[in-house]
Amino acid sequence: MTRRLWQTPPGYYWKVVVDPTRSGDEPGIFYGGHFRWTDIVLPGWDEESRRIPCPWPSGTVFENVKTGERVVIQRGKVVRAEGSRAVELRQWTGVSSD
Repeated sequence: MTRRLWQTPPGYYWKVVVDPTRSGDEPGIFYGGHFRWTDIVLPGWDEESRRIPCPWPSGTVFENVKTGERVVIQRGKVVRAEGSRAVELRQWTGVSSD
């Protein structure tokens, strides 16, 4: 019998690697979960869409399992983590989703 390895469903490339809901030995609500880019950032180009805060808790870190790219949620904004500095993403397509 061959053993099948678990694979993420197509499009679910963003994995939670830091979960601020963690307490003690509990891993947290989201830790290890895989999400789509549209689950992290609400789509929209207009000013009204940009004013809606990100629904994830501040401090949540997502990592793209294909590219290794990381984004952090800071005060309701999705921020690309680049080394020691962070760059706020102004448009929802600013990060690769594949």
